[in-house]
Amino acid sequence: MKYYPTNHIKNVALIGGSKSGKTTLAECMMFEGGVLSRMGRVESGNTVSDYHEIALDRGASVFSSILHTEWRGNKINLIDTPGLDDFIGEVVSTLRICDTALVVLNASRGVEVGTEIHWRYLRRYNKPSIFVVNQVDHPKSDFDATLEQAKATFGDGVVVMQYPYNQGEGFNCIIDLLKMTMYKFPEEGGKPEKLPIPDEEREKANELHNTLVEAAAEHDDELMELYFEKGELDEDELR
Repeated sequence: MKYYPTNHIKNVALIGGSKSGKTTLAECMMFEGGVLSRMGRVESGNTVSDYHEIALDRGASVFSSILHTEWRGNKINLIDTPGLDDFIGEVVSTLRICDTALVVLNASRGVEVGTEIHWRYLRRYNKPSIFVVNQVDHPKSDFDATLEQAKATFGDGVVVMQYPYNQGEGFNCIIDLLKMTMYKFPEEGGKPEKLPIPDEEREKANELHNTLVEAAAEHDDELMELYFEKGELDEDELR
C-alpha cells in the first residue's frame, strides 16, 4: 500500500443540488488521476460512487461515498454526498470531517435552494469552499448568470479562477486566469492543449485576472505591499 505523509492527504467533500453532476465529477477526477482506466456513467449504473442498490434504483446518491484520486504526489479523498434535501444529514456529517468543500452548481439551473441550505452549514463549520460550475456543455448552460447568482447569494468573495470559452454543445475550452492560458481538452479526456487566449477574450480575461489579483492581495498584508509596489502579482504569489 502506498504511503502518503499527512500533509499530502486532503479530504474534499463534493456537495450540491440533485443532478448537479457530483458523481460524474468524482468519476472524472478519478479517471484523470489515473485511479480509473475508464469512466462510468450514472445512467449506466456503473459509477464507483453509486454502488448501493437503492442509489442504483433511484439513479441518484442516497449515502455519502468515500472515493480517492491521486494528483502530483497527493492523495485526495473525495466524499461524494447526496444532493436531495431528504439526505442533508449525510452532507452535515461529511462537512464535519472534510478540509475543503467543492460546491457543484448546475450551469443550466444556477444556484438552487438546496445549495443555499448547504451554504448555511458551510458557514457554521467554517469550511473553505470552491464553487464548480458544472455541465457547461448543456445546451442551456449560462455560466455568467450562474456566476452572478453565486455572487448575489454567497457574497463578493466569489472570484473567478477559470471560465468556459465555448460553453454549450461542443464545449472543450476553458480560460485559466491564474496562468492566463486557454486549455483545449481532447474529447476522450486527458492532458489539454495549451493555447493563447483569443484576441476577442483578452480584455475580459485581463479584467477578471485583475479582480483575482486584487482579491488575493486584500487578504495578505505582504501581498498588498507587493501589489502596490509592482502593480501585479505573479503566479507563485497568487497561489
